Amino acid sequence: MNSQKLVLTLAIAALLTACQAAGSTEEQDLGPGGGASNGSQDNQEGVVQLDPQLPTGVHLQAAFELPETLEGMPTTHDELRYLVYLPEGYEQDSSRDWPLIFFLHGSGDEEYDSTFVLSFGLPAVLLAGEQPEDFPFVVISPQAFPGEAWWSPEMLAALGALLDEVSDTYRVDSDRVYLTGLSMGGYGSWWLATAYPERFAAMVSISGSGYRTPFVPEPETLCRLAEVPVWAIHGALDRISEAGASQMNALALEQQCTADVEWTLYEDEGHLGAYERAYRDPALYEWMLEHSRR
Repeated sequence: MNSQKLVLTLAIAALLTACQAAGSTEEQDLGPGGGASNGSQDNQEGVVQLDPQLPTGVHLQAAFELPETLEGMPTTHDELRYLVYLPEGYEQDSSRDWPLIFFLHGSGDEEYDSTFVLSFGLPAVLLAGEQPEDFPFVVISPQAFPGEAWWSPEMLAALGALLDEVSDTYRVDSDRVYLTGLSMGGYGSWWLATAYPERFAAMVSISGSGYRTPFVPEPETLCRLAEVPVWAIHGALDRISEAGASQMNALALEQQCTADVEWTLYEDEGHLGAYERAYRDPALYEWMLEHSRR
């Protein structure tokens, strides 16, 4: 693997400028194109620390080298990049396994640029240090392949393999792995949880209307989520993805599959406002921790 491809130098001022510039892209396009030392992780192959270190937590950039085939399909990409946040106390308590949040970003990253991932949702909250005081999560934020949506077959297979990779690399509680995403990542969360329901203790989709179709899937597909608690969150003022479609999928999952489903409509929020608000709400993370695979 070419280590130069992994090196990311971030000046905070430049990063904030890039975040602001990316903001308008997320609102416009929902299509499928669309400071602590890390200790021993410094020297691990394929994992590099962002330089300069970001002001909150531990932030690393890594690349998962993809095998030639995944789930019987040939791969067309060499690597899957992702960002890592390690919680306070991770290095000090080597005996503890930590809950994991797997975060899927929205569309708009055509340059395969990590600054885009840090611009929205949970990574942006972590960057600003606005997470709840008690935040005991490892956070993994993969980057979608340029030009691909989270629900493409190779993308889903790569995400499944990445889950295995990070579970082996970091001290993760396999019974407390939580999936969430916004916008395109909100749709992607439905798809990924459906593909691997046994991997997740709960799923939260924000500003993403189910499977991005006007129809609810057949019960044999939808009810793969029967054992995965789901919380769907949307803004009533959203003009990019449909709140009604999100509610339709949530209600169908609850009624047809007797699943554990929460539905929240923010009456005064739009597309971006819904996830800006949700990822700053301590209740979101409290709800996650209420659920375990065992």
